[in-house]
Amino acid sequence: MQILFDRKEIEFQTKILAKNISDEHRGDKTPIVMVGLLNGAFMFYADLVRNLSVDVECDFMRVKSYVGKKKQGDIQIMKDLETAIKGKHVYLVDDILDSGNTMNAVIEYLEVKHPASINIVTLLTRETSPKPSVPFSTAFTIKDEWLVGYGMDDDKGYARNYDGVFAL
Repeated sequence: MQILFDRKEIEFQTKILAKNISDEHRGDKTPIVMVGLLNGAFMFYADLVRNLSVDVECDFMRVKSYVGKKKQGDIQIMKDLETAIKGKHVYLVDDILDSGNTMNAVIEYLEVKHPASINIVTLLTRETSPKPSVPFSTAFTIKDEWLVGYGMDDDKGYARNYDGVFAL
């Protein structure tokens, strides 16, 4: 394993993202909902939300990409939002933007609920990831590597608890 980003680097970049979000909404009366995409985003989500200086609602979704005969981009909602998002700013917080297929399907699913806006915030984005259709910010851009740590697991479901991001 090779460390790509240690805890201090992640903390620094997360604080920058949180400040940017807070500054953008300071004085705005429109409610903000931070949506963590489980399971991979849980560590980044907690740190990001903890560093915001504006009031937000917190909720989570768990989505799974369909495998088999379904078309790519179809998702299965394992855990849906419990918070109404109509007329609110929604931030989808994820560990990594990869192909963008799952994220695009989640955006399409949430748009019918008429939020004021949808934004994406990720810890990591692959250099090869397509640009999302909504405003987007990321802490780090990476090459095409298999990653573990800071919420991301290995093929056996372990390593989520590592306090940095490692390439295998």
